[in-house]
Amino acid sequence: MQIFLVLSILTISLQPSSSQGEMPDDDMAIAEPSWILVTTISPSYSRQVVAEFEALQEPLGFPGHLAAEDAEKAGGDFDANLYFDVLDRISPQRGYVLDYVYRYAGIGGGPVLYARKAVAPPYRNYSEYAAAAASPDRRAEREDYYLRHLSADGSPESFFQLALLRIQGEQFYQYWHDAYNDARIVCDLEEARGSLRELTGWIGEDEATVERLLSDLAGYDLAPTVSMNRALVKVEAVVFTKWGGFIKRSILMEREAPHLILGEGSEVLVEYDCGILF
Repeated sequence: MQIFLVLSILTISLQPSSSQGEMPDDDMAIAEPSWILVTTISPSYSRQVVAEFEALQEPLGFPGHLAAEDAEKAGGDFDANLYFDVLDRISPQRGYVLDYVYRYAGIGGGPVLYARKAVAPPYRNYSEYAAAAASPDRRAEREDYYLRHLSADGSPESFFQLALLRIQGEQFYQYWHDAYNDARIVCDLEEARGSLRELTGWIGEDEATVERLLSDLAGYDLAPTVSMNRALVKVEAVVFTKWGGFIKRSILMEREAPHLILGEGSEVLVEYDCGILF
Protein backbone atom coordinates (compact mmCIF):
# COMPACT_ATOMS: atom_id res chain seq x y z
CA MET A 1 0.00 0.00 0.00
CA GLN A 2 1.44 3.35 -1.01
CA ILE A 3 0.91 6.66 0.73
CA PHE A 4 2.02 9.77 -1.17
CA LEU A 5 3.23 12.73 0.88
CA VAL A 6 2.99 16.34 -0.17
CA LEU A 7 4.27 19.24 1.89
CA SER A 8 2.11 22.30 1.69
CA ILE A 9 0.44 25.13 3.58
CA LEU A 10 -3.35 25.05 3.35
CA THR A 11 -6.25 26.81 5.05
CA ILE A 12 -9.67 25.63 6.09
CA SER A 13 -12.93 27.20 7.15
CA LEU A 14 -15.24 24.77 8.93
CA GLN A 15 -18.42 25.14 10.90
CA PRO A 16 -18.06 24.01 14.52
CA SER A 17 -19.62 20.62 15.11
CA SER A 18 -22.88 21.11 17.00
CA SER A 19 -23.25 17.45 17.91
CA GLN A 20 -20.21 17.25 20.12
CA GLY A 21 -21.70 19.05 23.10
CA GLU A 22 -18.56 21.16 23.40
CA MET A 23 -17.49 24.10 21.29
CA PRO A 24 -13.94 25.17 20.50
CA ASP A 25 -12.79 28.52 21.83
CA ASP A 26 -13.36 31.61 19.68
CA ASP A 27 -9.84 31.66 18.27
CA MET A 28 -10.15 28.04 17.13
CA ALA A 29 -13.55 28.67 15.56
CA ILE A 30 -12.40 31.70 13.55
CA ALA A 31 -8.75 31.03 12.76
CA GLU A 32 -7.73 29.21 9.59
CA PRO A 33 -5.03 26.71 10.54
CA SER A 34 -1.78 26.44 8.61
CA TRP A 35 -0.77 22.89 7.84
CA ILE A 36 2.74 21.52 8.12
CA LEU A 37 2.07 18.20 6.37
CA VAL A 38 -0.60 17.25 3.83
CA THR A 39 -0.83 13.56 2.97
CA THR A 40 -2.75 12.18 0.03
CA ILE A 41 -4.10 8.75 0.88
CA SER A 42 -3.62 6.51 -2.13
CA PRO A 43 -6.86 5.35 -3.79
CA SER A 44 -5.74 1.73 -3.58
CA TYR A 45 -5.43 1.96 0.21
CA SER A 46 -8.64 3.88 0.84
CA ARG A 47 -10.59 1.67 -1.57
CA GLN A 48 -9.44 -1.48 0.24
CA VAL A 49 -10.21 -0.14 3.72
CA VAL A 50 -13.67 1.12 2.73
CA ALA A 51 -14.49 -2.16 0.96
CA GLU A 52 -13.43 -4.28 3.94
CA PHE A 53 -15.35 -2.01 6.30
CA GLU A 54 -18.52 -2.26 4.22
CA ALA A 55 -18.10 -6.01 3.95
CA LEU A 56 -18.72 -6.21 7.71
CA GLN A 57 -22.02 -4.35 7.33
CA GLU A 58 -23.50 -5.60 4.07
CA PRO A 59 -24.46 -9.22 5.00
CA LEU A 60 -26.16 -8.27 8.26
CA GLY A 61 -29.72 -7.85 7.01
CA PHE A 62 -32.29 -6.50 9.46
CA PRO A 63 -33.23 -8.44 12.63
CA GLY A 64 -36.97 -8.26 13.17
CA HIS A 65 -36.65 -7.90 16.96
CA LEU A 66 -35.21 -4.38 16.46
CA ALA A 67 -38.42 -3.12 14.83
CA ALA A 68 -39.92 -1.90 18.09
CA GLU A 69 -39.68 1.15 20.30
CA ASP A 70 -36.84 0.74 22.78
CA ALA A 71 -35.78 -2.46 21.06
CA GLU A 72 -33.05 -4.40 22.81
CA LYS A 73 -30.18 -6.21 21.16
CA ALA A 74 -30.12 -9.97 21.25
CA GLY A 75 -27.37 -12.54 21.34
CA GLY A 76 -25.77 -12.88 17.93
CA ASP A 77 -26.40 -9.28 16.90
CA PHE A 78 -23.55 -7.38 15.31
CA ASP A 79 -20.54 -6.61 17.50
CA ALA A 80 -19.27 -3.13 16.63
CA ASN A 81 -15.81 -4.03 17.93
CA LEU A 82 -15.33 -6.10 14.77
CA TYR A 83 -14.71 -2.77 13.07
CA PHE A 84 -11.23 -2.75 14.58
CA ASP A 85 -10.31 -5.83 12.58
CA VAL A 86 -10.37 -3.48 9.57
CA LEU A 87 -9.60 -0.18 11.27
CA ASP A 88 -6.25 -1.45 12.45
CA ARG A 89 -4.74 1.98 13.05
CA ILE A 90 -7.25 2.97 15.73
CA SER A 91 -8.31 1.24 18.91
CA PRO A 92 -10.48 1.85 21.96
CA GLN A 93 -8.76 3.41 24.91
CA ARG A 94 -7.68 0.88 27.49
CA GLY A 95 -10.64 -0.47 29.38
CA TYR A 96 -13.25 0.65 26.84
CA VAL A 97 -15.28 -1.09 24.16
CA LEU A 98 -17.43 0.17 21.32
CA ASP A 99 -21.14 -0.55 21.62
CA TYR A 100 -24.49 0.68 20.31
CA VAL A 101 -28.17 0.94 21.09
CA TYR A 102 -30.92 0.82 18.49
CA ARG A 103 -33.06 3.89 17.91
CA TYR A 104 -36.39 2.94 16.32
CA ALA A 105 -39.05 5.51 15.49
CA GLY A 106 -41.63 3.65 13.43
CA ILE A 107 -40.76 5.35 10.14
CA GLY A 108 -37.09 4.52 10.49
CA GLY A 109 -34.42 3.11 12.68
CA GLY A 110 -30.67 2.77 13.00
CA PRO A 111 -27.87 2.13 15.49
CA VAL A 112 -26.34 4.78 17.73
CA LEU A 113 -22.71 4.08 18.59
CA TYR A 114 -21.27 4.80 22.01
CA ALA A 115 -18.24 3.81 24.04
CA ARG A 116 -18.47 2.25 27.48
CA LYS A 117 -16.15 0.79 30.04
CA ALA A 118 -15.71 -2.91 29.38
CA VAL A 119 -16.71 -3.72 32.97
CA ALA A 120 -19.89 -1.63 32.78
CA PRO A 121 -23.16 -3.23 31.64
CA PRO A 122 -24.41 -2.05 28.24
CA TYR A 123 -27.49 0.12 27.98
CA ARG A 124 -30.59 -1.98 27.50
CA ASN A 125 -32.21 0.34 24.97
CA TYR A 126 -32.13 3.82 23.46
CA SER A 127 -34.26 5.45 26.19
CA GLU A 128 -31.85 4.28 28.88
CA TYR A 129 -28.92 5.54 26.83
CA ALA A 130 -30.59 8.91 26.11
CA ALA A 131 -31.42 9.46 29.78
CA ALA A 132 -27.81 8.86 30.76
CA ALA A 133 -26.50 11.07 27.97
CA ALA A 134 -28.71 13.95 29.16
CA SER A 135 -27.11 13.89 32.58
CA PRO A 136 -24.45 16.64 33.05
CA ASP A 137 -21.98 14.13 34.49
CA ARG A 138 -22.40 11.66 31.60
CA ARG A 139 -21.45 13.94 28.69
CA ALA A 140 -19.05 11.38 27.27
CA GLU A 141 -21.95 9.16 26.30
CA ARG A 142 -23.67 11.66 24.04
CA GLU A 143 -23.80 10.94 20.33
CA ASP A 144 -20.41 11.02 18.60
CA TYR A 145 -18.54 11.19 21.90
CA TYR A 146 -17.48 7.59 21.38
CA LEU A 147 -14.75 9.07 19.16
CA ARG A 148 -13.18 10.54 22.29
CA HIS A 149 -12.59 7.04 23.61
CA LEU A 150 -10.71 5.93 20.51
CA SER A 151 -7.00 6.42 19.94
CA ALA A 152 -5.33 6.88 16.57
CA ASP A 153 -1.74 5.76 16.15
CA GLY A 154 -0.85 9.19 14.74
CA SER A 155 -0.41 8.15 11.12
CA PRO A 156 -2.40 9.80 8.31
CA GLU A 157 -4.08 6.44 7.70
CA SER A 158 -5.32 6.35 11.30
CA PHE A 159 -7.11 9.67 10.95
CA PHE A 160 -8.62 8.55 7.65
CA GLN A 161 -9.91 5.49 9.50
CA LEU A 162 -11.45 7.69 12.20
CA ALA A 163 -13.21 9.70 9.48
CA LEU A 164 -14.48 6.52 7.85
CA LEU A 165 -15.95 5.37 11.16
CA ARG A 166 -17.51 8.80 11.71
CA ILE A 167 -19.11 8.85 8.24
CA GLN A 168 -20.15 5.21 7.74
CA GLY A 169 -20.03 3.59 11.17
CA GLU A 170 -23.78 3.60 11.77
CA GLN A 171 -24.77 2.20 8.37
CA PHE A 172 -25.96 -1.22 9.49
CA TYR A 173 -29.36 -2.55 10.59
CA GLN A 174 -30.87 0.44 8.79
CA TYR A 175 -34.64 0.56 8.57
CA TRP A 176 -36.77 2.66 6.17
CA HIS A 177 -35.98 6.40 6.62
CA ASP A 178 -32.51 5.63 7.94
CA ALA A 179 -31.62 4.67 4.35
CA TYR A 180 -31.04 8.39 3.80
CA ASN A 181 -27.82 7.85 5.76
CA ASP A 182 -26.05 6.30 2.77
CA ALA A 183 -22.96 8.48 2.26
CA ARG A 184 -19.98 6.34 1.29
CA ILE A 185 -16.40 7.41 0.62
CA VAL A 186 -15.25 7.29 -3.01
CA CYS A 187 -11.59 7.79 -3.81
CA ASP A 188 -11.34 7.89 -7.61
CA LEU A 189 -13.45 7.92 -10.78
CA GLU A 190 -13.56 4.12 -10.84
CA GLU A 191 -15.21 4.09 -7.44
CA ALA A 192 -17.51 6.92 -8.51
CA ARG A 193 -18.56 4.98 -11.58
CA GLY A 194 -19.31 1.93 -9.44
CA SER A 195 -21.54 4.00 -7.13
CA LEU A 196 -23.42 5.43 -10.10
CA ARG A 197 -23.79 2.03 -11.78
CA GLU A 198 -25.80 0.92 -8.77
CA LEU A 199 -28.37 3.56 -9.68
CA THR A 200 -29.08 1.95 -13.03
CA GLY A 201 -30.15 -1.25 -11.28
CA TRP A 202 -31.82 0.42 -8.30
CA ILE A 203 -34.00 3.06 -9.98
CA GLY A 204 -33.21 2.51 -13.65
CA GLU A 205 -31.17 5.70 -14.03
CA ASP A 206 -30.26 6.23 -17.68
CA GLU A 207 -26.69 5.85 -18.97
CA ALA A 208 -26.57 9.44 -20.22
CA THR A 209 -27.10 10.76 -16.68
CA VAL A 210 -24.34 8.52 -15.33
CA GLU A 211 -21.88 9.70 -17.98
CA ARG A 212 -22.82 13.35 -17.43
CA LEU A 213 -22.20 13.06 -13.70
CA LEU A 214 -18.85 11.36 -14.29
CA SER A 215 -17.87 14.07 -16.77
CA ASP A 216 -18.72 16.79 -14.26
CA LEU A 217 -16.69 14.96 -11.61
CA ALA A 218 -13.63 14.38 -13.79
CA GLY A 219 -12.07 17.73 -12.91
CA TYR A 220 -11.80 16.89 -9.20
CA ASP A 221 -9.15 14.91 -7.35
CA LEU A 222 -11.16 12.42 -5.31
CA ALA A 223 -8.30 10.97 -3.25
CA PRO A 224 -8.74 11.59 0.51
CA THR A 225 -6.27 13.94 2.17
CA VAL A 226 -5.09 14.28 5.75
CA SER A 227 -3.63 17.62 6.82
CA MET A 228 -1.75 17.99 10.10
CA ASN A 229 -0.01 20.53 12.24
CA ARG A 230 1.19 20.20 15.81
CA ALA A 231 -2.29 20.38 17.35
CA LEU A 232 -4.88 19.67 14.67
CA VAL A 233 -5.82 17.24 11.93
CA LYS A 234 -8.16 17.82 9.02
CA VAL A 235 -9.48 14.88 7.01
CA GLU A 236 -11.10 15.54 3.64
CA ALA A 237 -12.89 12.80 1.73
CA VAL A 238 -15.40 12.79 -1.10
CA VAL A 239 -18.59 10.86 -0.43
CA PHE A 240 -21.46 9.88 -2.69
CA THR A 241 -25.05 9.90 -1.52
CA LYS A 242 -28.10 9.23 -3.65
CA TRP A 243 -29.70 12.22 -1.96
CA GLY A 244 -27.11 14.89 -2.64
CA GLY A 245 -24.49 13.61 -5.08
CA PHE A 246 -20.73 13.88 -4.69
CA ILE A 247 -19.83 15.94 -1.64
CA LYS A 248 -16.44 16.74 -0.12
CA ARG A 249 -16.66 16.16 3.63
CA SER A 250 -14.18 17.85 5.97
CA ILE A 251 -13.60 16.87 9.58
CA LEU A 252 -11.38 18.92 11.88
CA MET A 253 -10.18 17.19 15.06
CA GLU A 254 -7.54 17.35 17.74
CA ARG A 255 -4.36 15.49 16.83
CA GLU A 256 -3.79 14.04 20.28
CA ALA A 257 -6.25 11.69 21.95
CA PRO A 258 -8.98 12.22 22.91
CA HIS A 259 -9.64 13.27 19.32
CA LEU A 260 -12.36 15.84 19.91
CA ILE A 261 -14.07 16.88 16.67
CA LEU A 262 -13.86 20.67 16.47
CA GLY A 263 -15.79 21.20 13.25
CA GLU A 264 -17.24 19.59 10.17
CA GLY A 265 -17.95 21.00 6.73
CA SER A 266 -19.24 19.93 3.35
CA GLU A 267 -18.95 21.17 -0.23
CA VAL A 268 -21.13 19.84 -3.03
CA LEU A 269 -18.93 19.00 -6.01
CA VAL A 270 -21.52 17.44 -8.31
CA GLU A 271 -25.16 17.57 -7.30
CA TYR A 272 -27.51 14.62 -7.75
CA ASP A 273 -30.80 13.49 -6.21
CA CYS A 274 -32.38 10.16 -7.05
CA GLY A 275 -35.84 11.61 -6.45
CA ILE A 276 -36.94 8.79 -4.15
CA LEU A 277 -38.87 9.85 -1.05
CA PHE A 278 -39.50 7.40 1.77
